[in-house]
Amino acid sequence: MKWTLALNTVLMVLIAPFASYAQDTNAISEEDMPFLLNYSNLDNPFGRVILSNEKVVLQRLVVPGRSWEGVHSHPGNQLFVHIKGGFWSGRMGERLMYYNELDPAGTIGWMDAIPFKDGHDSGNTGDEPIDLIYITSKSGKPLTSEKETLPVLPNLRLDIKYENDLMIAQRTQIKPGEWSGVHNRPGNQLYVLVKGGTLSERVGGGEASVSSLNEDGEAQWLNAVEGYEFGNTGDTIIDLVLVTFK
Repeated sequence: MKWTLALNTVLMVLIAPFASYAQDTNAISEEDMPFLLNYSNLDNPFGRVILSNEKVVLQRLVVPGRSWEGVHSHPGNQLFVHIKGGFWSGRMGERLMYYNELDPAGTIGWMDAIPFKDGHDSGNTGDEPIDLIYITSKSGKPLTSEKETLPVLPNLRLDIKYENDLMIAQRTQIKPGEWSGVHNRPGNQLYVLVKGGTLSERVGGGEASVSSLNEDGEAQWLNAVEGYEFGNTGDTIIDLVLVTFK
């Protein structure tokens, strides 16, 4: 009942064109529902589904300052990325687990499963809104039986921020004029822009295809491509999180 009532408050889901996995709908799908958080205290409890395919779903939520989300569950197999950071507090039932801990923009972390009966709640105890994205594996299993190799971009430093049996999360900053260097994209990847900008790409040494300005928090699924590279053709630094599913 609570889920149904909450869904009636969702008027529109923001959708961006994400290659062959574009989602063209103004409602949350039944297939995605088991993987989504429900922050019952917010005006929009489900936030926005910004990317969904048969493998993953990305949910973007904004928690206003001085607001608790409401008791909720976590399905597990979730990686989160802060687009805009802030101060978190959390409790389990009546027990305060942590208080006023700072997670800056770009913070990456993992959420195990938490059942609703545990009374889990967390809140933004700072003054500014917190903007974050949850990346949830739908299968909870590796996507390939092949031995994983650590993604490498020849011209850019990729710092590992989290790794487990399901995925690797790496973060890089791309200065204006920098290119990744030619590499083979393995597929089963996505990126999230902590700080957006103008990204261009080229394949096989061809002409660069200039994209429009990509905003903070945009995400895209990446299929396999050989002889590929991308670069920052804008005038501001791009802060990017690359997630590779094993």
